[in-house]
Amino acid sequence: MKRLLLFVLALLFCASLLTAQAVPTFVGVRTFLGAPYVTNLDKLDADFAVLGVPFDEGTWGQPGERYGPREMREASQEYNHDLTEGFYYIDGDRTVLKGKRWVDVGDIEIWPTVPAQTNDKVTTAVKTILAHKAFPIVIGGDHSISYPSLRAFDKPLTLIHIDAHLDTWNGAPGNLDHASWVLRAAQLPHVKKIVQIGMRGLANDPEAVGNARKLHTQVITAEELHRRGVAWVFSQIEPAENIYVSFDVDSMDPTLAPGTGTLEPGGLSFGEIDDLMMGIPTKGKLVGLDIMEVNPLRDSSGRTAQTAIRLMVDMLGAAFH
Repeated sequence: MKRLLLFVLALLFCASLLTAQAVPTFVGVRTFLGAPYVTNLDKLDADFAVLGVPFDEGTWGQPGERYGPREMREASQEYNHDLTEGFYYIDGDRTVLKGKRWVDVGDIEIWPTVPAQTNDKVTTAVKTILAHKAFPIVIGGDHSISYPSLRAFDKPLTLIHIDAHLDTWNGAPGNLDHASWVLRAAQLPHVKKIVQIGMRGLANDPEAVGNARKLHTQVITAEELHRRGVAWVFSQIEPAENIYVSFDVDSMDPTLAPGTGTLEPGGLSFGEIDDLMMGIPTKGKLVGLDIMEVNPLRDSSGRTAQTAIRLMVDMLGAAFH
């Protein structure tokens, strides 16, 4: 009897050790960073809420961005841990976002071929996240999703749009797509200023440039950033009360982020865009973020999604000390 008791105690001890160990990245249901999965937004209680929008009916390029949220959740498993412990950087021996509570609120219910209904659901979900004092992180999906996300806010915003493209082309009447959403965003009364960074090469034309000029957006090209540096970029941006960042992964060079629908050489390096993302919170209060245009069908390595997630963590770490 004594031996049996000792054997049972030994099994319990071993089980406790296994429980204390980190879960391998290939185990478990995929949520963003392994965060708790919360499906009832009315009971939301968190600092950061990740919302997936698997929608790509607004794309003019390669389809596949509808799988972006799933890909980002998969790639985020590399950083899966107890998120309240924060994220540790060996450089500087520092930890950021310690004590912060994360949740994954799942994906918006998509209505194929009825984009207006899908967009309304995005706006409602982001409004609910904001009402519960959580920071919305919207993962897409094509870039048309940014418009219904921005529409959810009721405070003055400066939109910082990081992209290879201006997204100011003339869309069809009543249509919303990933190439024209900035035109709609500029019409929102609470969007007071638009700063566009990273546009480059042959990816823009006189129509898009002309519309951006009519909107009086501030455009800083990738070539300017390469020549003058990130510090110069910040010297050109005025302080703002509230900042919403819309990040298209095609702003990065294709060697760094091949998994997107509209590739253009000469993009930003990781160092450039990481410095940019971490510096933006010095210009005002960061109130929302979206990550758009991840297309896993064009990147079997998964590095596009994982790089985007790393940039997100770096930015939030800089914004929320």
